[in-house]
Amino acid sequence: MSDLKKIIKEEYDKKNTIITPKSLMNMINEALDAVYSSEVKEKNNKLNEMAVDKAREFVLSLPKFAPSEAWGDPNSIDRQQANRVFGVIGGGSTVSEKLKFLQRITAPDSKITSPRRIISSIIILECLSAVIKNFNAASAGFVFEGFMSALLRGTQEADIDPIGGNLPIQDLIAFSDKEEEGKAVPISLKLLNMTTGIHGSYTNLIDALNSFGRMVYIVARKSNADDNIAIEEFTFNRENFIDAILTTATGRMKKGKKGPLLFQLPDMTPEQSLVALKAADSWDEMYLMLQNTAGYNPSVRAKRQAAVKSTIDAEKNPNAEDEVLDDLRESIIKDWGSTKWGVLTEAKDQGGTQWEISQPTLATLGDVDYKELGELPYGEEQVIAVARIHMDKLNSEILDLFTATQQLSENVNRYFLVPNRSTAIRSGDNAIENSVQIQNTLRSQIQSTDDDVDV
Repeated sequence: MSDLKKIIKEEYDKKNTIITPKSLMNMINEALDAVYSSEVKEKNNKLNEMAVDKAREFVLSLPKFAPSEAWGDPNSIDRQQANRVFGVIGGGSTVSEKLKFLQRITAPDSKITSPRRIISSIIILECLSAVIKNFNAASAGFVFEGFMSALLRGTQEADIDPIGGNLPIQDLIAFSDKEEEGKAVPISLKLLNMTTGIHGSYTNLIDALNSFGRMVYIVARKSNADDNIAIEEFTFNRENFIDAILTTATGRMKKGKKGPLLFQLPDMTPEQSLVALKAADSWDEMYLMLQNTAGYNPSVRAKRQAAVKSTIDAEKNPNAEDEVLDDLRESIIKDWGSTKWGVLTEAKDQGGTQWEISQPTLATLGDVDYKELGELPYGEEQVIAVARIHMDKLNSEILDLFTATQQLSENVNRYFLVPNRSTAIRSGDNAIENSVQIQNTLRSQIQSTDDDVDV
């Protein structure tokens, strides 16, 4: 009440102030409101701090998974363990739907109530955080491939092309378990900062388009400012990749190595080469021509030419082939091993000359189907904030369950590892109590219903 007295005194001391019963009541109410607001604010701050601490404690108690390249192998033990967590993430068989399903857990107004989905989603976000923060730039990309393979029910690709001898451009085949339904998606992953341009092997892109007809690129950009990952998607196919590679952000044609020179054919200017390529009657014809362009790796070209020659020699009636394709094959065999194909090739990478697209250009490529797929948090505080959103949806039994599980692991370890046997035995007794608590809680949870509002 000291604040009330102070306010009344200040008002009373003002010059030319007439104190009436009404003005006095107004002063009292204002003083009470100020005191009440201060107390409420302080109380809310304390409650919020307690809630954040509770969320932090809960996140720390959750099982920890160590993401690795092994997650990219559906048959590995690590991947099978990860599937138990990632299996909760629905969303169908497209990349955008999968990510949107996971992103819903981060919405402040989320109506998700399933403890299983909440807990699994938070564990997945923690796995993403481990990928970004616990690995250096050289290895993070490979581990990220394993993470995305688990999220997208895919298979990490690392086998060398048996004909060309080059590494594949696709990092994983998403939804590989749906291959019989024609839903498998070849994906090339890029883990970049917010402004870095996208580049890739010209040779590998062409070979991938020959194999799959399209290549989906998933670009994850790290924002160090807010510890979020912004995810983009775009698709190259046989119809749009030439113009996409050649176009600048202003819509003009590029110049230099990463422009028309990539597509230059023998005895033609770059401009003539582009006309010839786009005039091809079929992809088979274009693919053979593309292998003769200046940007195509000569080592890979030589190996493919040898395979073509072997195929032609084995055919009983090669003249029955389409006349145009026969002519192109003969040209390839004739020029096999020619040194003039070494123009523009990269010495350090067997994938050949690199194409490049700047970050601002992506949004301008209308035929490429560019999409911004949203963001995912990967910072520790961001993950805790997500947990805070859903703490009121997890009853005390569930929170106690994970705490008891963590304590059980710690007590079991101390029982076997602590040299002092009296301390070890005490830890063993605590482990028994933990196991009883876990048993009782699980029985209660099994008997209850698990409603999941999928919105």
